[in-house]
Amino acid sequence: MTQNIARFRISRIIYNMKIQIKIMKKEVEFFRYFLTIALITVCATGCSQKKEVIPVSKVSIKTPFQELDSTVMSSYNGSKKTWILESDHIVKILADTGHILANPVKITVFDSLGKQTSKVLSDSGSADASMQVFTVWGNVFVKAQNGITVKAKKLDWNQKTHRVKSNDCVQLTTLKGDVLRGVGLDAEEDFSTWRFLHDVSGRFPNFRERVD
Repeated sequence: MTQNIARFRISRIIYNMKIQIKIMKKEVEFFRYFLTIALITVCATGCSQKKEVIPVSKVSIKTPFQELDSTVMSSYNGSKKTWILESDHIVKILADTGHILANPVKITVFDSLGKQTSKVLSDSGSADASMQVFTVWGNVFVKAQNGITVKAKKLDWNQKTHRVKSNDCVQLTTLKGDVLRGVGLDAEEDFSTWRFLHDVSGRFPNFRERVD
């Protein structure tokens, strides 16, 4: 009788242990499932956060360029120098043989005999691909060899036509001290001849003495 009771208790204990083992297996499986979901969520969140913080430039560079500091450039027609460009900073587009942007600008212009005709100063300037047409702007100042000085917001110099033009207000001062202003300018590159297009005004010191 005692042995039967003992066997019954042992059987009961074994049965309970089996039940506990089954429960533990289910808990382990549930924990694995929960851990997997949690890892997937963390990874997805982490990836999305990384995508949000990746910096994206708002400026798109379509053409490669070269930057030059403290640069002197010269142009020749045969053995004769036609101009010298000096600048602290020049940006040159590599896909284009001649197109440049410079600031500030100092250009020395020479005639066909190699003689200096004028000097040009400005805050900024650019040249086309052929380096035959220059545009300068910002506090433009020109001093010609004949003594004429020119102040303007913007000037265009065409080496092919040997003309200097502007559509803005221009001030011209002669060697005698005459100060003339006008809107629009068309002049020889050495300022031997020039004309304003419209809205012309001037100041002529000692005009009567000079007339008499």
